[in-house]
Amino acid sequence: MAPMSTGLHVNAVVLGASHRICAIWKVSGPVGRREGCAFPFALLLRRRGTEQDWAAETALGALAGRRADGPVCVDLTTTVHGIEVGALRPGLCGTDLLEASRTALGEGHREWARRADEDPSAFHAAASGSYVLRRHAAVLAGQGPRGRGGGPVRVVHEREQPVLRAYAAALLARTGTGSAA
Repeated sequence: MAPMSTGLHVNAVVLGASHRICAIWKVSGPVGRREGCAFPFALLLRRRGTEQDWAAETALGALAGRRADGPVCVDLTTTVHGIEVGALRPGLCGTDLLEASRTALGEGHREWARRADEDPSAFHAAASGSYVLRRHAAVLAGQGPRGRGGGPVRVVHEREQPVLRAYAAALLARTGTGSAA
């Protein structure tokens, strides 16, 4: 069985010298140069934490030389040398991640991009603030219960443990290694 690779996916909005980190996702599947922001599994991370701080710093470093304003997604991979930029794509994130992050955070990539476009002064005033995770969220692509439904399963919950258990169970089921009870 092939090992599952993981990485980080950062949603941000750029407006001049101001940058807003909208969401940081831990993702599974090959991270790097892909067409869109669709991942087999994605788990929304809190904004603060060692890994998240490192990811935000790396993403902001990659965006520092960017001249175009607007929403952008940054894929990061974890290597033995640290976190490195795998891809940087302009535009909004995939629909599944947009919906889950908005539900969990109250606003997300789309709302920040709209604010940057419609009210630049409000964007600049609030861009450096940290996002607040109100609910935990995970997106699992694949089959629904008992093989029905063929689309992504969104898990958004107010408590961390149920989301993490569901996420771990889905990962284990996908790799065929058993249950996460």
